[in-house]
Amino acid sequence: MEYSTRLLYKDKMHSEIYNSNIPFDQKIWLQDHLDSKHKGNFKALLHDMMEYAILPEVENYEKAAIIRDELKKY
Repeated sequence: MEYSTRLLYKDKMHSEIYNSNIPFDQKIWLQDHLDSKHKGNFKALLHDMMEYAILPEVENYEKAAIIRDELKKY
């Protein structure tokens, strides 16, 4: 995807998602999830991501702790 195409999404994405260093297809997925499931509530999206990270099948406690710290900022 070209850089100019990404600029089209700048006003349509949450700034935290747009400015993250994750692949663009994942940014689109996260934004869609934010809009459809959480009605734009970024804190709720982070909370769901944290809960996912601590599932027994995932057990990524380091990521959960990072997300927890981000949640404290909101």
